[in-house]
Amino acid sequence: MISRILYYSSHPNEIAHLIKMKKEFGQYRPNDKRLTEQAGSLSDKDFCYEALKKVSRSFAVVIQQLPLELQDPVCLFYLVLRGLDTIEDDMNIPQNEKEELLKTFASKLNDKPFNYENIGDTEDYRDLMLHFDKVCKQYQRLDESYQKVITEITDKMAAGMNKYASEKVDSYSDWDDYCHYVAGLVGIGLSQLFLASGLENSDKLKDEYLSNEMGLFLQKTNIIRDFAEDLEQSRVFWPEEAWKKRVEHLGDLQKYPEKGLNVLNELIDNALKHIPNCLAYLKEIRNEQVFRFCAIPQLMAVATLGELYNNESVLYENVKIRKGRTAKYFMSVYDFEQTKKEFEDVLKNISKKNESAISDKILEEF
Repeated sequence: MISRILYYSSHPNEIAHLIKMKKEFGQYRPNDKRLTEQAGSLSDKDFCYEALKKVSRSFAVVIQQLPLELQDPVCLFYLVLRGLDTIEDDMNIPQNEKEELLKTFASKLNDKPFNYENIGDTEDYRDLMLHFDKVCKQYQRLDESYQKVITEITDKMAAGMNKYASEKVDSYSDWDDYCHYVAGLVGIGLSQLFLASGLENSDKLKDEYLSNEMGLFLQKTNIIRDFAEDLEQSRVFWPEEAWKKRVEHLGDLQKYPEKGLNVLNELIDNALKHIPNCLAYLKEIRNEQVFRFCAIPQLMAVATLGELYNNESVLYENVKIRKGRTAKYFMSVYDFEQTKKEFEDVLKNISKKNESAISDKILEEF
C-alpha cells in the first residue's frame, strides 16, 4: 500500500487518468441483476450489450472506442465466440457431444435462433447461453458481409478447439498453431470486419499474416501471465519445448524458481518477436477510433510482459499491470507515434532487467 502511494505521488498523471476513466466509463458497469432476470425486459440489442458487460467489462469499454458502424458487428462477433468458448470450457459436457456442438455451432447461427440450458462454468455464461437466441436474432440483423465474416471465423475456431481437445502443445510451432486458432483468427476476423465497414482499406489489413500476429501477441501474453492459475486447474498451455528440457513436470517450475524464471523469460522473448509485425499492422490503421481499439490491448500486453519479465511472482500468482497505467492507455494514447514510444519504453526496461538480446534487437529496428 505504501509503495503504491509513493509510486502515484511521483506519477500524478496516472491518478488523473484513473479519475477521468472512472468518470467516463462508469456507464459500462454491468447491472446488479442477473442477465436471466433482465432478458424479458431488454430488446435483443440491449441484451447483447448487457451480456457483454457481464462476460467482459473490459471489452465492453474498449468496444466504445469503435465508430458506431462497427460497434454492433464487433459486439456480436465477441458474443458468438464467447458462446463457442463457453461450450469448449464446460468440462461437464461429454467430449463426443461437445465435439458435435462445436462443429455445428457456426452453421446454426443462420438458422432458427437457439439457446442452451445448463452450459457454462459461471452464472453469467450460463445466463448468456440460456438466452443465446437473442444474440442469434441480433446477429441475423447484421449486414450479410459482417455475418459472413463471423460465421467463417467461428467455424474455423471450432475446428481448432476440436483439434486441440486431443493434441498437446509440445513445440513452439504447436504454440503458434494453438494461438492462431484461439486468437489469431480473432485478429483476422476483426480486420475483415474493418474492411467490410469501408472505414479501412489498406492491403496490409487483408494480409492474414499480420492480423494473425496481432492475435498471437495478445494470446501468448495471457498464457504466460496465467501460468499459476492454469496450473492450479490442471491446464497446460506453456509449450513443452520450453520447459521439458529443464524439469520433468510443469509444476516443478514452482519448486525450482531459477529454472522457472529461465522458462518464463524464454517464453516472453518468443512473444516479443511478434512486436515488429504488430506495429506494422497498427501503422496501417487510418481511422483514429479503430486505431485505439486495436492499439490499447496491444499496449496493455506489452506492458504486462514488461511486468512479467524476470519476475518470480509469475510462477505463483497472477501478475497484472497497474490500473493507472491501463487508464493512461485508455485516456491519452491516440496515434501510432505515441504507441510506438510506449513499446520502446517497455523494451528498454526489459533490457535493463536481464539484458534481453531479443528486446535489444527489436529496439535496433525502431
